Amino acid sequence: MTKGEQTMSQTDGADIRETARRAVAESENIHDAVRDLVIRALSREPLTQDHIRAVAAAVLEGAAAGAPEGGADTAQGLREAAEGLDEALASAAQASHLAIEEAAGRADAFTENDLHQALDDLHALETLFQDLVISFAKSSSSATRGIVEDLARHFERVGTDTARAVRKVTHSGLGAASDAHLPDLKDVGRATRGGLSTIAAIGSGILSGLAEGLAPHQVTSPPASPTKPKDS
Repeated sequence: MTKGEQTMSQTDGADIRETARRAVAESENIHDAVRDLVIRALSREPLTQDHIRAVAAAVLEGAAAGAPEGGADTAQGLREAAEGLDEALASAAQASHLAIEEAAGRADAFTENDLHQALDDLHALETLFQDLVISFAKSSSSATRGIVEDLARHFERVGTDTARAVRKVTHSGLGAASDAHLPDLKDVGRATRGGLSTIAAIGSGILSGLAEGLAPHQVTSPPASPTKPKDS
């Protein structure tokens, strides 16, 4: 079993896929339902590349399964789901950056190698969403492949929230985290007080604070873990 498969098991990928399917099939606001699902799912394990990739892939699979049959409706449903996923990954990038800032001030707990690895993971997020959509298009059924390929070209043309968030935090510092769906600095202290010992775990702790403030949706999200996020 690979590390990515282990992560998928921890986050209960089947449950995430089913919730994403229902979000697209049943929600009046697909974008927000998917965004909130992803934020909640990401907050339950350390924000490693493997965890983020596994959650995002499960959401794309579920969204495709829940999209209504018929060209225009299918395209619209998948686009709203993808945009919700993109916004959630932008929040994950912001949370990761806040975690790195916190770790940089705790030289007794984190080494330079820890910081370099976390920065590498953060930079990798810049292209992760686009890469996932392209990969998903290649593996999609013939009924949806063209739609997903169009979606990939759309994001390639206009850019993604995830890439913009990574560039913003790496070039402009913490900047203005004014969006209601981006993590707040107050969640950093909360995460570190929880005793989380890796930078990725601090990032998920920050997202946990964000997840608790999300409005409930009619589509039920996967059940919350009874324990705090585990260190990777």
